[in-house]
Amino acid sequence: MEDLPLDARSVVDELRSASRPLSGALPRTWMPSQSFGALLEDADVRPVTLDDNLVWLHDNCNLEKALAPPVGGGLKGWVKRLIHRAVLAVLRPYLTSVQECLAATLRAVEAVARRVDDQAATQLRTIGAVRADLVDFARGVDERLDG
Repeated sequence: MEDLPLDARSVVDELRSASRPLSGALPRTWMPSQSFGALLEDADVRPVTLDDNLVWLHDNCNLEKALAPPVGGGLKGWVKRLIHRAVLAVLRPYLTSVQECLAATLRAVEAVARRVDDQAATQLRTIGAVRADLVDFARGVDERLDG
């Protein structure tokens, strides 16, 4: 490459002579491919924070409803409540720990989902900005070739 002489003026003159005037709006020589439009159309814009599984987790992470004493009357209801009290007396520390773990896990998943949603929105804005910048660049090149 070092032995090849490069004269910028001759390259520009050659580009100017090769360019032929075209009718229409600038840029005449280049337009972004349809991949930009396809990226924007194919993008899944539904927020992850509204995912059905995350909503279900949010609605069902509290174990208090599941641990409520059974209802019912008579001897059968009384026996169920007695067994329930005995089981909870033994398992309450473990179940409290499980409840705290579920709540912390849900908070972490929601934080990640919010971050993913923010990043997806940023990427879509970036794709649009890159396309606009490329069109502006092509217009600038066309103007310089004409000038």
